[in-house]
Amino acid sequence: MGRRYGLRGPWVLRGLDLDLPAHTLVRIEGANGVGKSTLLRMLAGIDAPTEGRVTGRPRTAYVPERFPAALPFTAAGYLTHLGRVHGLPAAEAAARGQEWLARFGAAGYARTPLAELSKGTSQKVAVAQALLAGPDLLVLDEAWTGLDTEARGELDRAVAERVAGGATVVFVDHDPGRLAGAVGLAYRLEDRTLTPVPASPGDDGPRVRIEATGRPSAALPPELPGAPAVERDAGNPAAIRLTTSAAYSDPLLHALLTARPPWHITGLSQLPAPVPASVPAAAPAVAAADVTPRPAPGAGPTGTADAAPEAVSLPAPLTRPVRPPGRRTAAATRYQAALPARSQRWLAPLLLYAAFLGIGVRAGQPLLDSLGYAAAALLPVAAWLVRLSVTQEPPAARAVTAAAVGPSRAHCASLLTGLGYALALGGAGTGTVLLMSAPVSTGHTVAVPHLPAALAGLLAAGCSALLGGAVGALCARPVLRHHGWSLAATVSAALLALVTDGSPAKAAVTDLVTGSLTGTVRLPLLPAAGAAVVAVAVAALTARLAALRE
Repeated sequence: MGRRYGLRGPWVLRGLDLDLPAHTLVRIEGANGVGKSTLLRMLAGIDAPTEGRVTGRPRTAYVPERFPAALPFTAAGYLTHLGRVHGLPAAEAAARGQEWLARFGAAGYARTPLAELSKGTSQKVAVAQALLAGPDLLVLDEAWTGLDTEARGELDRAVAERVAGGATVVFVDHDPGRLAGAVGLAYRLEDRTLTPVPASPGDDGPRVRIEATGRPSAALPPELPGAPAVERDAGNPAAIRLTTSAAYSDPLLHALLTARPPWHITGLSQLPAPVPASVPAAAPAVAAADVTPRPAPGAGPTGTADAAPEAVSLPAPLTRPVRPPGRRTAAATRYQAALPARSQRWLAPLLLYAAFLGIGVRAGQPLLDSLGYAAAALLPVAAWLVRLSVTQEPPAARAVTAAAVGPSRAHCASLLTGLGYALALGGAGTGTVLLMSAPVSTGHTVAVPHLPAALAGLLAAGCSALLGGAVGALCARPVLRHHGWSLAATVSAALLALVTDGSPAKAAVTDLVTGSLTGTVRLPLLPAAGAAVVAVAVAALTARLAALRE
């Protein structure tokens, strides 16, 4: 596959051919600006390749280098929303969010608004959202940046646990010793393509030796985490020694303690990292304190332990299957709907629509005229609401959501949010007009039936909301990215949609106004159908562009 920005822009990546197997930790190396983040975004499904394709992508989670704090949630509230977006039931998402905050030492900030968190604590929240649903593909773009030493070590262990659990983890980090000895595949990105990097003895990092005993006939579990070197004691067939990378020590202990029958841990010790031959013996080895294994419960100064299986600190397994993509899209829509509601960004469009109604609707005015005016006033407000919904999420947070459900679904969720707010506003405006206006014709000579008039008003409002939503979608990202151009285009396009012949919104409003002259109610069915077709087409187009141009 390949990737470039713009139709004629230079290629950032070209000719990449990469297979990412399960149970594998993959490191991507390269100088700044060579396209590492672009590659990770494509692997996570946030951006689509310009040429070629990515196939077989499993459930995915993504952690950006810098996670924004400009989200109107507490840390626990955000994790609950994202857990549901990843496919977990609400209760389990909340519980696992608390567990991961505790693991990263941020449990005390669970009820703190994200905007009040430090950069490091915000990054812990970003890492927690990616880990709480146990993704099969975990993509980390310098996720360790901003974390304290203990949190970095915890993330190292969490990565090893995911790999041991069968996941694929792809990461970039500025520290060349990050997860040393645990990496299964390594590639260097240069000249727009990937080159395999062979492992070297100097990359092994700190090692851990685990001593265990079991029944004489007991076999080791298959596919032990970290592929440890196994030595058997010739004098005691029931005793074994396993040597592995420190990053895999916890998952390996868990595998031994939970085997059937379980193994009894008799010793745990850390070995020094190998010193490359080119380095003098007196030179100190590179320290890797971040991957120091947790001491086994009950271990004394000698490093021996008499542990029970439940003593190893690992995340609890999922108690329910992850929900299908349709449910996850609904969860993404609820998350998108909560963003403007909690930030009160809906208040300005609401006040604008209320001002329109206050100016143009008076008690005792002909009903159909007032319904037509209310429907026309809704169109620019709907465009504003959809544009607001599409642009409300900071780019890094939007990338996290896109990795969880796909950029097209995430974009559709934001469109549905804006449209839902517009339809609710249109329904409220129609109800207000029905209460205030007189059910008569323009000349106050013919009675207008309430129920058909209400249905016609709702259809006209829905027509304006759909067409306004299409305008808002076309005048925001990913079609228009510059704020000034986007705002000007939204205002201009909304006005044109109201006055241009052939516009479904104009046709619906005209049906109400002309029907008011004779007291005849005309249901704007054809304009409503036309507006629905336009809205669906625009949603499909912009959703596709969201995958190409995020």
